[in-house]
Amino acid sequence: MRARDPDTEGYIERGGVRVFYETYGHGDPTVLFLPAWAIVHSRAWKAQIPFFARQYRVVTFDPRGNGRSDRPAEPAAYSALEYVQDALAVMDATDTDRAVLIGFSGGAWLATLLAADHPQRVLGAVMAGSSSPLGQRLRTNRFNDVPESDEGWAKNNRYYYRRDYAGFVEFFLTEMFPEPHSTKQIEDGIGWGLQTDAATLIATRDAPPTVAPLEGTPQAVALYQRIRCPILVIHGDRDNMVSTTKGAAIAAATGSTFVMVKGGGHHVFARDPVKMNLLTRSFIERLRGRS
Repeated sequence: MRARDPDTEGYIERGGVRVFYETYGHGDPTVLFLPAWAIVHSRAWKAQIPFFARQYRVVTFDPRGNGRSDRPAEPAAYSALEYVQDALAVMDATDTDRAVLIGFSGGAWLATLLAADHPQRVLGAVMAGSSSPLGQRLRTNRFNDVPESDEGWAKNNRYYYRRDYAGFVEFFLTEMFPEPHSTKQIEDGIGWGLQTDAATLIATRDAPPTVAPLEGTPQAVALYQRIRCPILVIHGDRDNMVSTTKGAAIAAATGSTFVMVKGGGHHVFARDPVKMNLLTRSFIERLRGRS
């Protein structure tokens, strides 16, 4: 049972891959909620959609790899640049000339690429817990190594995905929400994660990288400095997945406001929706005053 049903829904198709989208409300501006990793789909924004649709127009879409979107087998289909083109195609299909972008994790990286490379389509961007070539990693990526154990983040490994996909999903979603009393958010996320499979998530991890090649390079800072729209950077200080140094570095490179959420984990929009919704609404209202 949803708090609000979509006003319209449909599919865009690119290269034989169908991507499902929904729209809600009829206000101005349009707010585009971007997908994060394909372990969850657009219902990850369920605490935001009814709130923002009362005043603005909301657009969401399921990432290729989960929800009602297709699950192509080829890793190249999951490049971040493919997701960017999906977002632009959804904007075109919904008659959205420009939008405020909101993303967390990988979705915040998509917002970065959209704002830097397609500035005419972006009014502003909110980036939470952002994957980014700036800042430091929390841990070394050992996705392709045969794990020595099945403990902790050793589960984040292609071999473990194949052996115990449900176990990985439970671990990952629990780590996403370290805040007390997060049972509902964890259970929702596990349910969404089980709507895809190990082969699909492995394909997303084998996709051509866009973050890693830029790490530690001047080009990484230059990418962010190309962004001309206002940005709000948010990060939980208990984020177990993305270092807070990344949020701080994004804010420094762009001269943007940086909000650190005390006690917040990775998906602060899901775990503390009232605070995040009000904070984001204030950002959007400042954009409206600016325009």
